Amino acid sequence: MARSVSIAVAALLIAALLVPSAASDQEGGTVVVAVPARAGHVDDKPYNSDEFIWRLFCQFTAPVQGVPHQVIFETWATDEDTFTSNPHWPSAGEPKKFHASPLGRASTPNATPIDVPCSPPPGAAVGAFPTSGTPVPCIAEEVKRNKPGFDYLVNNKLNTPAGRAEAYAKHFKVAMPKDAIAVKGDWVPIQTILQWVPELKTLDNVRKHYYRTTSQNVEYGLVSLHVSSRQNPNWVWGSFEHRYTPGRCDEIGCLDTFGAKKPIVRPNKRTINTQYGPCEKTDRLTALMKKHDLSPVWENYCMKSTEVDYLAPDGTPYVLGNSVIERITGNGTVAASSCIACHVYASFGKDGQPTNAALSILPYNPTGKPIPAVLQDALQLDFMWGLITQLPPPPPSCTPPSQCTPPSK
Repeated sequence: MARSVSIAVAALLIAALLVPSAASDQEGGTVVVAVPARAGHVDDKPYNSDEFIWRLFCQFTAPVQGVPHQVIFETWATDEDTFTSNPHWPSAGEPKKFHASPLGRASTPNATPIDVPCSPPPGAAVGAFPTSGTPVPCIAEEVKRNKPGFDYLVNNKLNTPAGRAEAYAKHFKVAMPKDAIAVKGDWVPIQTILQWVPELKTLDNVRKHYYRTTSQNVEYGLVSLHVSSRQNPNWVWGSFEHRYTPGRCDEIGCLDTFGAKKPIVRPNKRTINTQYGPCEKTDRLTALMKKHDLSPVWENYCMKSTEVDYLAPDGTPYVLGNSVIERITGNGTVAASSCIACHVYASFGKDGQPTNAALSILPYNPTGKPIPAVLQDALQLDFMWGLITQLPPPPPSCTPPSQCTPPSK
């Protein structure tokens, strides 16, 4: 009874205190265009999506027994391990496989497909992200899938365009198992983090506060994590940002009814890219972290919010965006991003590749319920955009466009 009451009270507080994204109409009134996503129902669970995602977080950030300096999600398969004609489940200690943000590539057609070594992201200025320095400032990304998700894709031949073309011809309905989980991590060189967050003062402080890894002799710190679980038919989505990420609660605020002592943090409307301070953990989350033997470094990661529906009860679209993933690498806005509304367009046509209609809608940060016409002549891949990594590389840019040579057929 106590848990039900606390959840209900938290929901009322969120509804009362959060200011929706809005635009003024011609008569000086306000037109509500979106509201921040908030905790909702999770199938077969007695708790809401905030608690559900935190429980997953504590499971996949737990240390790997017998393998130093590695946590569970790092042992999972990447998109590159999965979406290939030679899929393989990685062995312990395999090198990192970073790539450029697929969302950033969709928003910036001439972006390079590989982000290590990489270049400054397209939305660097929006997030006050550095654009020069050594190593070159960049945001390297990886997507990890657990074994149930990996096995389903490979066993049903959905990991290649040819296999997906066969599935399309058979009108195959893609339905991932409920225990499938995907984690998207964004990593930044620690020298760049120090430039970006001068409050940290020293590289030793960066190392103390960030979970770290090394790839191609470059030391990276984890700045954000995005989680999706197939527990619900529309998946359950959650986003985490490091406490020091500039502007982490800008635009839509931060909501956490389970893990944060301060469940509601309003956006700072006067100063963008500011610091919002530590997200102090509740006793129940601290106990959960201790149970899974998590490193203290994970206490620096804060929940942005979770999302389980397209729309609020009154029909207004929900939005949930990550300050790193959508705002900087995607060159978009947090207040016009929706996990569910973007990933629902993950699909492919008769050639096994995403259709032009589905790819074309991504730069527009879709929100609300899906538009049927965009999915016409396409087979949905159950909210998984990993297939976008198999698109052919974009043609080289040239100026003026008249000098471009059409590719040979």
